Amino acid sequence: MSNQDGIFFTGLLAILIGFQPAQAETAGILEIDLANGKTVTPIEYGFHYEEIGMIGEGGLHAEMVRNRSLEEANMPRGLAVKDNRYVGIPGRPEGRKAVYQKDPLIGWAQPAGSGGVRISRTREHPMNANNPHSLLVVADGQPGPASLHNTGFLGMSFIEGKTYRFSFYARNTSFNGGLSIVLADKEGNSLSGELTVHTLQRDWTGYTHTFTARRTTTDGILRLTPEGDGVFQLDMVSLYPGETWDNGKSIFRRDIMRNLADYKPDFVRFPGGCIVHGCSVGTIYYWKETVGPVEQRPGAWSKWPPHYRTDGFGYHEFLQLCEYLDSDAMFVVPTGMICTGWVPLGEDGNHIHPEVDVEEFISNALDAIEYAVGPVDSEWGARRAANGHPEPFPLKYIELGNEDFGPTYWDRHDRFFSAIRSRYPQIRIITNSRIFKDFDDKRSELPNFKNPGIIEIFDEHYYKDMKWVFDSFNKFDRYDRPSPDLFIGELGIDGRYPHSLLGEGIINLYLERNADLNPLVADRPLGRNWDYTEQDGPSPVMLFHTSSQSFKTFNFHLSKLFRDNKIDRYFPSRWMPDNETTTVGWEYLFSSVGYDSSTECYVIKLINLQDDPVEFSLQIGDLNKVLDLQAILLTARPDQFASPAQPDAVQPRLVPFTIQKDGSCRVGARSLTILRIPEGMLSGALK
Repeated sequence: MSNQDGIFFTGLLAILIGFQPAQAETAGILEIDLANGKTVTPIEYGFHYEEIGMIGEGGLHAEMVRNRSLEEANMPRGLAVKDNRYVGIPGRPEGRKAVYQKDPLIGWAQPAGSGGVRISRTREHPMNANNPHSLLVVADGQPGPASLHNTGFLGMSFIEGKTYRFSFYARNTSFNGGLSIVLADKEGNSLSGELTVHTLQRDWTGYTHTFTARRTTTDGILRLTPEGDGVFQLDMVSLYPGETWDNGKSIFRRDIMRNLADYKPDFVRFPGGCIVHGCSVGTIYYWKETVGPVEQRPGAWSKWPPHYRTDGFGYHEFLQLCEYLDSDAMFVVPTGMICTGWVPLGEDGNHIHPEVDVEEFISNALDAIEYAVGPVDSEWGARRAANGHPEPFPLKYIELGNEDFGPTYWDRHDRFFSAIRSRYPQIRIITNSRIFKDFDDKRSELPNFKNPGIIEIFDEHYYKDMKWVFDSFNKFDRYDRPSPDLFIGELGIDGRYPHSLLGEGIINLYLERNADLNPLVADRPLGRNWDYTEQDGPSPVMLFHTSSQSFKTFNFHLSKLFRDNKIDRYFPSRWMPDNETTTVGWEYLFSSVGYDSSTECYVIKLINLQDDPVEFSLQIGDLNKVLDLQAILLTARPDQFASPAQPDAVQPRLVPFTIQKDGSCRVGARSLTILRIPEGMLSGALK
């Protein structure tokens, strides 16, 4: 069976169960029609950011102290807990939602034998109302070791000769003596000079210092030693590398930022994801709590592990990140609806959401836009300027909710849309579609909106398997024209590595064919912490990172290759078996052909799902001469993936690629191959 534009699927079952045929002599003919191209919009490729798997805390956010404000064990606002279960979740049976329980002192420890000091979390004499907990330290002044440690997020990385910016707040209740602080290895041996504060003040007082590491370790700690007796409190204990991005001016880890900047996403979607709507009205993302002095930011329980955000990476820092990356900012605003997995179903089958003041959420959305782009004499534009950024930020998109749908959303959508459009006509507005794996016809619900004609961009999330990739060949071809622009705000294909990731690439090929829908694509969340996710090597996320290094995955390279090889003209192509020589294999090849006017090159993208190289015949017009080219090849074995031990295990590379006079050529196993053919090389070959 074949499609009208170049992809065959008769080998579907073999791919899905993992069987691969023997190497084929030829896989048929790829015939390219350069006479009937169409102008298309280059696809925009961006990042989906969501606080999950220590992507920010313990990762991109360079803070090295875990539980710095002693708030990480806080329970989610608006959710009661009983018998280690969240209760009061409408319509959910008892026991459905187990509590993710944390030690209130997570990140903090007392070394063995350190009996002269005791630590606990207290609500007494808080530093401010937003930060009600602090670390209570009781020292008895007896001789011998009496220290406390912060072990960071799975260890702290110190590099010899590098500086580290330290700060903390302290309040003296009855302590007589000084406090010494030092960078140390996991055994407690000093790795830096000591900071000694000889007298702690009665009121909350801030202290700052810069340490220089004398030795390198990837498993360090921050060691604090009371030298006296009595009681004092600590809060907002913070340690950053001196060399964060932008010469130490930002909160972003430099090594991770280098990789993000290398990708150069067209946009960044923030703050998610389910972080936006939370699991209760209290756990919705309230951006105003995330700007201003960090010691005034309360932080928040978060739906995904590790279930807490300090919000040191807040709304302002998100906009700053986009500016650093020269990317458009896409901010997802809550509509007052919460995660559908945490609300009941009514008799009509629709979810019943809590009653909220919708106008307040609309006002918050408008204020968020004003903070980003408003003039400095506006309320929130002035707040932005006071936070050090008088110039507008690159906010281009506002998305109305995350995975919100149903009658409640359809009713609220137009209220948000009209309020934003009337005040900020330059902002592009994105609309949600229904989720769930068994609901694939997203656009069937467009007529349910009160005024579907105003919808600009429709966000469709897909977490599917390889069968869906095959079945979706004609999916976007069938969309009505004109219709809203297409945004795939979250995309993830399950299956064998790296075939599942190549499956995501195949979706991009479908989108290139339908680029008159002005597609935007955001991949899965842009990173994970390698150690926190238990070294899940083949996991198809864009960046892995440990406490000391970051590296690029197969998915990173795949997405970047599409991002770097855009087209603005698309040409039909079709795969045809050569009945004389075709054996097997042609049904595992996928292709897209286009033209990049900025470089005057024809761009051919080929994906081979086979575990063997494939030969085929490439027919381009009347070409009857040998073309010696350089192709970009991305391939990996199922056991070949980036890791701390082998960060460069997967790399795209330039390889010789020859098209013979008869068109015969060859692509590698489990691969994405990109050919760029200068227009001049095809002189005389075009029909």
